[in-house]
Amino acid sequence: MTRHHILGLDPGFGGFKLAEVTPEGVRTAYLPAVVGIGDTDIGLLSLGGLGRRRNGHTPHAVSWNGARYLVGPHVARYARPLQRLDFQRLADGPELRALTYGVLAQGLGPGEHGASLIIGLPVEVMADRELATATLKDLRKWLVGRHDFVVDDVRCQVTVHQVRALAQPVGAFFAWGLDDAGRWRRSPDDLKAPVGVCDIGFNTLDLFAVEGGQVIARYTGGETLGMRRAAETLADLARRAYGVTLALPQADALLREKSPKVYVAGQATSVRPLVQQALDATAASALAYIERHWGDGRQFAHLLFTGGGSQALRKSLLRAYPHGVILPDPLTANAAGLARYARRVFKAPALAST
Repeated sequence: MTRHHILGLDPGFGGFKLAEVTPEGVRTAYLPAVVGIGDTDIGLLSLGGLGRRRNGHTPHAVSWNGARYLVGPHVARYARPLQRLDFQRLADGPELRALTYGVLAQGLGPGEHGASLIIGLPVEVMADRELATATLKDLRKWLVGRHDFVVDDVRCQVTVHQVRALAQPVGAFFAWGLDDAGRWRRSPDDLKAPVGVCDIGFNTLDLFAVEGGQVIARYTGGETLGMRRAAETLADLARRAYGVTLALPQADALLREKSPKVYVAGQATSVRPLVQQALDATAASALAYIERHWGDGRQFAHLLFTGGGSQALRKSLLRAYPHGVILPDPLTANAAGLARYARRVFKAPALAST
């Protein structure tokens, strides 16, 4: 029988995250959300093995229906990254398909699979009824059905049976409150209490609040204010200071390095001061937005921070909101929570023998 997978998918602008509850716990897959058109085959060009690093330095090649894209790590070494940051990218398009196939292959492996998915979308999208309805319709139109694709010369087949959507920070709430069987694991008081979730991604900052199983509209909203701002600021600072041009994925990677450096006139130059300046400016903008909607946040019994941006801005966030907590594995928390909730709502359909 074809194995049926119940999955949570968080298609962020900075990274694609996939999660599945297994007998061993929640298993996650992560793929940087970078796409380019190119090829990793550079013939016999090499350094003869000098300084070779085998793992993690080559993007994944994804092919279907004659199309071929590079996705994931180090795309910029082989192709110009396609940098679409509009919400339409979350509905359909070759970039979305390439990244979805890439993370499915990473999470499920080769062979034939069945799947039901809950997909996380930004609060801005889900709060707009017309946009949310159109986005989900477009997602279902291309996702539901059989998909045959090749990732790094390995053939995969995934038949998607069901697709639902929730706001991305709802996944963080479920990661905090549900166990791996999709049951509420915290006290009944925590389910009734007001809880605030702040999700800082690459292109979005989402605020979500819930009390007694109901969304608190007053404290829920979203803005295109994420780590993209820090990457853009760093790229601008590097260009003005050193004449170095950085693509957004390159600048974003530097923000997370312990010893960020660029080469200037043949010299490796630390950009740590520039990185700190970009992070401080982004933290100030993020905190101003949060304070405008939440004040000091003390109206919440629990205040949760999630997303890769929460990890990067940890010190500033917890200094301003000392009663808040950064969720464990904040980069994949949304996907993990969506996968746990998916266990409550999906039943594996009857599948034919392969």
